[in-house]
Parts: sequence; structure tokens; C-alpha cells
Amino acid sequence: MRHRVAGNRMNMPEPRRRSARRNLMAGLIRYDRIQTTEARARAIRAEVEKLIDKAVKARAAARKHLASVVSDEEKANQILEFARRGRFSLHKTVGTNEERLNQQKAPLTDKGRKFLEDKLKARREELLRIISNEDEAEEALQAAYQAMVIELHARRQILSALPDELVVKKMFEELAPRYVGRPGGYTRIIKIGRRKGDAAEIAQISLV
Repeated sequence: MRHRVAGNRMNMPEPRRRSARRNLMAGLIRYDRIQTTEARARAIRAEVEKLIDKAVKARAAARKHLASVVSDEEKANQILEFARRGRFSLHKTVGTNEERLNQQKAPLTDKGRKFLEDKLKARREELLRIISNEDEAEEALQAAYQAMVIELHARRQILSALPDELVVKKMFEELAPRYVGRPGGYTRIIKIGRRKGDAAEIAQISLV
């Protein structure tokens, strides 16, 4: 019986096979193409496409959520870049030293308080330059934070399968925008010939 042995086992022990698959997938995403045996190329193809598809769908869902609040694409991109620089709210103020003490934070000197107040003022002005209405700006900013949460959830799922932060970053920043609207089929396998020595079929697997 073949219970729980679905998929290509790559003819090696499980820990080594898992490491080999991750290295092959990371190499493919990092360099857009790699050469390996045809069997290994076919073994990683489905999983690579599944991970890319997850990134594409997460990015699309995040953008759709933000677009439901900010219809202007340019403003939506500006709000998202603003949100990525840290949490902020137009209602945020610098608390008194008594309030900070209750929050278990260190008290502020006059110079430190002025620095924080100037920083909040600068961010407030920057946000209102993008969207002048305060209520609309606050709503748009919260939508941008929620869009980031949607992407972050997908990033964590992909990282659990492929623990390489630079590779996952490329998937969201380069591959997801490239494949928006494409219903799968992100890779291509081309046979190259046979390897000298053991005559194994060699193929190139690449991102289309």
C-alpha cells in the first residue's frame, strides 16, 4: 500500500530531501532559473507555484482591501508607504510623564518631549498632504495597516515552508506584481540533455 507517500521522494532520506527541496526552490526564486535533473525540477515545480500563488493572492487581497477605501491608486501607494514606516494615528499625542509612568515608560525631558512632538507634527503634515480630510486620512491609514496584516499573514505561511526572508521578500515585491492577473503557470521546464557520468536527464526550470 502507498499510504502517505504521495509525491516525488527524490530517492534520499527525509531530512536531506526537505533541505534539498528548499535549496532548489530558493535558488529558482532568487535567480529566476536553475539547472537540475528533470526529476528534481518536477518535484519542486508544484510547491514553488503554490507558494508564488499564495503571494500573488495575498498581495491582490491587500490591494483590494485598500482600494475599497482609497480609490486613487497613486494615493493608495503613498498611504501604504507611509504606513510601512511605523504605526501612527492623527489622534496620537505625547503623553504626560504621569501617563507614561502608568504605562511603565521612562519620563521625558523637555528636549525629548519637543523632539517627539515635532516628529508627530511632521508625520501628521505628511499624511494630510496625501489626503487633506482628517477623517478620510485616518480611515485610509487604518485600511493600509490592515492590508499589511493580510500580506504579513501570507509571508509567515510562506516562511514556514521556505525559511529565507530575502527570497520571500522578492516573491512579494517582484514576483507578485509581475504575475497579477495570471491564473497559475508561473514556471517552465525545458529539457537540456543527459548528464555525463550517470546519463541523468538534465532540465532547466525557470520562472516565466
